[in-house]
Amino acid sequence: MNNRDMLGGVALGAGLAFLFDPDRGARRRALLRDKGVRLSRTTRDVVEAVAEDARNRFCGVVAELDRTRQPGQVSDDVLVARVRSRLGRAVSHPHAIDVAATNGIVTLRGPICAGEVPAALRAAARTRGVCDVVNEFEPHADSSHIPSLQGSGRKPSWTRGWSPTALAAVGLTAMAVAGVVASKKF
Repeated sequence: MNNRDMLGGVALGAGLAFLFDPDRGARRRALLRDKGVRLSRTTRDVVEAVAEDARNRFCGVVAELDRTRQPGQVSDDVLVARVRSRLGRAVSHPHAIDVAATNGIVTLRGPICAGEVPAALRAAARTRGVCDVVNEFEPHADSSHIPSLQGSGRKPSWTRGWSPTALAAVGLTAMAVAGVVASKKF
């Protein structure tokens, strides 16, 4: 018997004694069971989110391919929704911006932080279906006296803009690399 087997046996014995202790073993087993249930629910929720995201991305690719076969004018309501979606990722207070569209011409108006005007105009101009952008913004260097520009706005995060599918792919890749590295050491 080598040292590794002996250490494994000691660890197994200590773990069993810890879980089946007459005084606190029942509580420890219940806590362990509850943690397992929570982990399984969280895992299920993550898997469902990744599956839904992948399904939606596949449908988007199919719709994009269909769009290239049948080009056409997009409705003003759809164009407004697309621009608002883009603005939500480009500026800190997108709710303060009024978006209007007429025949592919988008008008942006309302209060905005002065430093975010170029990003907002660029985001609107790059939206599919937009022919031109009319700038009627009210830029403000100091937002302290503008109610619609109050608050922290969007919260910075290193994962902002990452889809659940991309996060899952990065996580799985990291786990695979860690597994390869661990297998090379032993």
